[in-house]
Amino acid sequence: MSHPDFPVIDAHVHLYPDAIACKVTPALAGRFGNAPSFDGTVAGCIAHAAESGVAASLNLPVATKPDSIGHTNRFWSAYAARRDGATAGGLSPERPRVFSLAAFHPLVTDKGAEMERIAADGFTGVKFHPEYQLFGFNDPAMDDAWAAMAEFGLVAYLHAGGERVFRPPFRSTPSDIVELQRRFPKLKIVAAHLGGFGMWDEAEATIVGSPVYLDLSHTFFWMPDAQILRMVKAHGADRVLFGTDAPWQDPKEVLEAFLKLPLSESERRAICHDNAARLLLAV
Repeated sequence: MSHPDFPVIDAHVHLYPDAIACKVTPALAGRFGNAPSFDGTVAGCIAHAAESGVAASLNLPVATKPDSIGHTNRFWSAYAARRDGATAGGLSPERPRVFSLAAFHPLVTDKGAEMERIAADGFTGVKFHPEYQLFGFNDPAMDDAWAAMAEFGLVAYLHAGGERVFRPPFRSTPSDIVELQRRFPKLKIVAAHLGGFGMWDEAEATIVGSPVYLDLSHTFFWMPDAQILRMVKAHGADRVLFGTDAPWQDPKEVLEAFLKLPLSESERRAICHDNAARLLLAV
């Protein structure tokens, strides 16, 4: 497949500081049961992105305890998608770049103050993963966080659906996400994995057609391409983001699979660039 004439943004990757990547990446590889496509470092991501034709990768850090937020966000603030123009100098597959969202944990006491700090540090959004963080999207204790995010214009990037290393019942069903959006209509939400990993029939019946953005990470090679195409078309290309979950999927393979879908050039551009650039890279 010929490479697109626009810079591709991978809106869903997981990276780690060099000091811990050498431990975290092999440990997770053993837990997931598949080898990573690169070593989980920023440098490894940039090198692999250059081979894959990806111009920018967006890191989604997950905090597994509240006292890790401070040092995690201090490290990734150097890669924050600054509101004053993340792509100054442009994006090019010949010179890939890494950006990052912020981490947060539901046990933070003053959720509003933490979200204000995240916004002030230049982050455009926050990643949440209920299975690792042990909470539900509609738990009343999270309402202050969602309200603050809506106030500060922060994007809530949500793990959605099942999870390979956890057992049901899961805390992040498509219906849960639709209810969250109903309760906080001004909150900008991205639901990963086309709205629900392994729950795609439910996602197609509930979240498709809603104002929630969906990403494509961990959909190719896990569900029928025909259903991916049907859901993208029904939801609208203007609310779908290209994402891979790298290094747990190979960006080059996922991009090649995506480009085989019978989509128009404008739909491909919206999914691979325009939506993420507008929503998450502050351009």
